Amino acid sequence: MEIRLARLEGAYEQIDRRLDDLRESMNRGFSATDQRFAGIDQRFAAMDQKLIWIVGLIIATWTTTILTILFHR
Repeated sequence: MEIRLARLEGAYEQIDRRLDDLRESMNRGFSATDQRFAGIDQRFAAMDQKLIWIVGLIIATWTTTILTILFHR
């Protein structure tokens, strides 16, 4: 009976070690993924700034074109 309990305790310790290794591996993977998403977020923020400038330029161009057409004599 004691041999069986010792064998079970060893098996539980081995499972515990494997789960710890798996947990560490997953944390490293998620950390790398988080860093990639941070880079993507920065790229989208830069694109937002450029898009705002482009939309502003388009609106200004349309406005001047319409005013030119309306007030042309």
